[in-house]
Amino acid sequence: MKRSVMSVIAALLVGTAWVSAGQNVEIAEETLGLSKVSVDADTGLVEKPYSYKGTAPGAGNKRIPRAYDNAPPMIPHDINELPIITQEENTCTSCHMPDVASSVGAIPIPKTHLTNLRKMEDLKGQLYQGRWNCTQCHAPQAELDPAVMNKFKGAYRKKIGGEYKTNLIKTLREGVVEDKSGSFDLNKDLLEE
Repeated sequence: MKRSVMSVIAALLVGTAWVSAGQNVEIAEETLGLSKVSVDADTGLVEKPYSYKGTAPGAGNKRIPRAYDNAPPMIPHDINELPIITQEENTCTSCHMPDVASSVGAIPIPKTHLTNLRKMEDLKGQLYQGRWNCTQCHAPQAELDPAVMNKFKGAYRKKIGGEYKTNLIKTLREGVVEDKSGSFDLNKDLLEE
């Protein structure tokens, strides 16, 4: 593997030297990147304004497919006008808590957010305080005209998840093998030493 990589690099160097022998080949900085300005430029870069998909919350915005099973869903509406999310004030919960979500046409917060997953304790409809920062995982989708298009296509196990559904609370421990012998008990190991 190393020899073939080294051979390719050597061939490229020899080929480059042969093509440019006797010629002063210079590549303009503006052609190197996607921004079409000098790589050292502090000015000339244009930040294009963008808007988010959808309109205000609750305006019948179209759901955005998840990237993969149980991926955090994208926010299908603009959140610019909403207050900053804090542990004390979270306007997302005013529409997305399960007891009000259906009445306002919002997606309810899933069971995983209403469970203390460390203790597997159901919080009986209360938001687990480790999950108050919604935009840590969920983000609005901007309407952009990218220089390079993304051709990513999500993959889903249709039986247990899907583009718009989650079953994370059921599959959270999928593939985990519990050690019933206690061989990984830290307290036991410390006592033995």
